[in-house]
Amino acid sequence: MAITNNGDIPLSLALWLLHDDYDHNSDPNTISATSLLKPLRAIVLGRTIPSSKDIDLMDLVPSRMGTAIHTAVENAWGSGIVYDSLRKLGYSDEIAKKVIINPKVLVAGDLPIYMENRRVKPLGKWNVSGKYDFVIDGVLEDFKSTSTWAYIFQSNVTKYIEQGSIYKWLNPDIITEDYMNITYIFTDWSATKAKQDASYPQYRIQVQKLTLMTVEETEKFLQNKLSQIEKYELLPVADLPLCTKEELWQRDSVWKYYKDPTKTTRSTKNFDNASAAYARLSADGVGSVIEVSGEAKKCVYCEVRNVCTQAEQLELEGVLK
Repeated sequence: MAITNNGDIPLSLALWLLHDDYDHNSDPNTISATSLLKPLRAIVLGRTIPSSKDIDLMDLVPSRMGTAIHTAVENAWGSGIVYDSLRKLGYSDEIAKKVIINPKVLVAGDLPIYMENRRVKPLGKWNVSGKYDFVIDGVLEDFKSTSTWAYIFQSNVTKYIEQGSIYKWLNPDIITEDYMNITYIFTDWSATKAKQDASYPQYRIQVQKLTLMTVEETEKFLQNKLSQIEKYELLPVADLPLCTKEELWQRDSVWKYYKDPTKTTRSTKNFDNASAAYARLSADGVGSVIEVSGEAKKCVYCEVRNVCTQAEQLELEGVLK
């Protein structure tokens, strides 16, 4: 693996981007909640075929920004001025004095807040690991620095629910509510778009409440995913299941009809199926139809893209840039 700096990032930030303080575990039978959320194909390829994918520093920016936000929140709550900050926010002395961070032992009346604690729990031959972001009054809160696109299209909600449910399965003594809060911190938010479109996030930070799976449902989900990993690790790569369109963040194809085939800057009309597009072509008696396949957006970020035959095929089809 080689590290590149194609964006000419200055040394001051290059060192920060390269720094990785994630608490990795080299035990092959220990698997994290975030790893379990990946497509089965990506999990198995990552465990069976070494990846030599080069990393450009610019590609690390989203991850490091997310980590920086998590660290900043943790530092703020772990500082000695929590009491003063709570008072400034309007909380009474009585409540502010009861707040206790990551307590080992609880005393009646305490208001516990738990942050960034990792827990490991055995399940069959596996050890499932997970580190939650924030828990207050039994409610799990997860911070997501992401694009407004992810919120508008709800592209990751299922994964968020699965991740939160695993955290509750790991920490039933701490995470006691049957829902979680996702706190979105938008990286591309526009005040202008918010004013123009009511469906657009109205604030740079927005909270979404999601219902978690039950502990029993979560354990069944984990057992199924882990048994699939065990099964496919023993099979040839050719027999691995392909990532689905949903897993690839790939939209359906669009068929674009151009009444004047010499002018393809803007289509006359778009169709979601070929038959409707060609029916229009037949009715007009002139023009052309071009199929535009949906781009496999998630594949770009996959750590095993360079050893994946599906990714290779998607590149040939022109849907993976």
